[in-house]
Amino acid sequence: MPTIVAVEVCPLAIPMREALATSRHAYGTMGYAIVRVTLSDGATGYGEARESVHITGETQGGIIEAVRTLLGPALAGHEADDVEGVHARMAAAADFNACAKSGIDMALHDALGHSRGMPVAVLLGGTVRGPIASSKAISVGETGAMVAQARRFVEAGFGTVKIKTGADPVAERTAIAAIRAECGPGLKIKLDANQAWSLPEAASFLREVEGFGIEMVEQPLPAWDLVGSAELRRRTPIPVMLDEGVHSPQDAYRAIAAGACDYVNIKLLKTGGLHPAAKLVAVCESAGIACQIGTLDTSIGSAAAAHLVHARSNIRFAEINGPSRIAFDLATGFAIENGAAQVTARPGLGLEILADRLSFTQPVV
Repeated sequence: MPTIVAVEVCPLAIPMREALATSRHAYGTMGYAIVRVTLSDGATGYGEARESVHITGETQGGIIEAVRTLLGPALAGHEADDVEGVHARMAAAADFNACAKSGIDMALHDALGHSRGMPVAVLLGGTVRGPIASSKAISVGETGAMVAQARRFVEAGFGTVKIKTGADPVAERTAIAAIRAECGPGLKIKLDANQAWSLPEAASFLREVEGFGIEMVEQPLPAWDLVGSAELRRRTPIPVMLDEGVHSPQDAYRAIAAGACDYVNIKLLKTGGLHPAAKLVAVCESAGIACQIGTLDTSIGSAAAAHLVHARSNIRFAEINGPSRIAFDLATGFAIENGAAQVTARPGLGLEILADRLSFTQPVV
């Protein structure tokens, strides 16, 4: 069996084509840590970890330091096929640091796919299927700008938009009405408050917009407030999805037991990678709770998310469109066409890495 012989990390900042503003933060430039794992049989794989101060508390510098000084060295010589053991070693080396662990996990799966000559989706128990319909998020802002974004996204083939809310309820109610009128009844509309509301605020806002055919509302209340989320579900017919409130399989168990959600949104940077994300999906599936997967990653992280969708049928919603938002990408082989994410059936993540855009200067194993 091949072993892990090198774990490297490369910092990279990528501007966004258009800032994405939520109720908590405006994203203008994304800080990434690109991870490369090399196996003893010569196979290499790539993963990524995106700075996530508002979700996991990790900065780009913290991610890089964790990979270089803690996580990477802990994996030297470990059998690459023992993915469970890899995660056990990373857990022993550092608590938390989910983003950093996710970058290594992605790169390891990519390398294993190349080593075995099979796509990551197959490694995870599935197969590469057709395009994955994706939603796309509309920034909080002035009503006209929000409507214009919706129009552009629909013209690009997206059948679902997610309207960021929680900053200005008057403008957002107006925008929801205008987007529905502009784009017609066929457009699916989701909302995402990014923890901005109190229970009374959420109940009031959702009551006022429920007539516009809202498919679901994502993380309306603070991540810790499972009791409030359960009560909100009793007050509104609009399904509630938890995002920031669910990072791990254990979080999912607690949220489901509390009756706090109809759906769960998975981000690989929250879970620590594909391996723990698959466990989270299994917990949700056992309780009849469907999942969404979301990412703002380059083609590397986007392809990883897509392969997980192909391997787990309980992931019924997707928001995989990061490459369409950033100024330049790091690979070919992942595509967004007509509002859908597509990967190839080539080995690993199915990508051709644009190596001239990366510089790995300090191996950590």
